[in-house]
Amino acid sequence: MVALLLLVASLLRTPSTDSARIAGSTVAIDPLGLELTLPPAWVGDRDTAATSPSCGHHLRGAPARRFATSRPMLDSLQHATGEWDQEYSAVVDSILPFAQLVAQLGPEPFSGGTCYADLQLRIYVLDSAPTTGTAEHAPSLAAGFRVAHGLFPSASLASRDSSSWHIDALRWIAWYSDYGAEANVQLYSIPIRNRVAVLVFMRVSGRGGLAERDQQFILDHVRIP
Repeated sequence: MVALLLLVASLLRTPSTDSARIAGSTVAIDPLGLELTLPPAWVGDRDTAATSPSCGHHLRGAPARRFATSRPMLDSLQHATGEWDQEYSAVVDSILPFAQLVAQLGPEPFSGGTCYADLQLRIYVLDSAPTTGTAEHAPSLAAGFRVAHGLFPSASLASRDSSSWHIDALRWIAWYSDYGAEANVQLYSIPIRNRVAVLVFMRVSGRGGLAERDQQFILDHVRIP
């Protein structure tokens, strides 16, 4: 049922009426009431990368560059460029309406680079009862799979329920010239107060498991009203 709500909600293209605010390591979505805690290392302001560029799971750049919550900052992330980010952006933007993105957060800035081992998190708030749009033109998981498969034929899609979450997981083997890894786009959706909140995690598998660790930390520290 949550998957159906997600598909129907995606028909609405108007900007979300919710917004994100950050206090320390806490991200609050108002007025929805959803809160989550970021990994403590993410809120630091000193780079931990030993060299530049580095494709490890490092902290890079001030929070003002890594935590996008204002509409102008978010809009600058649409149609991302650079290896990995370009494909993540194309797939996610084909599934969810960009206008209802309220935050994008990570240990490194998104778009334009080639670093891939960090975790990127997007937060969307969707209306579950739209009055406009048609199914024929609706973004969907099927559309996201088609985009991913067009970029990397290894793409696969799986869905499951876990506790209060509905999880849709896209993955593919991304190969760039002489290197590659398994890329993951995981959508965690949950109904809240007649809305649907969606956490989108974008990361690779492996590389020491640091991105997976940070993803689990966030999921363990979500507070649902």
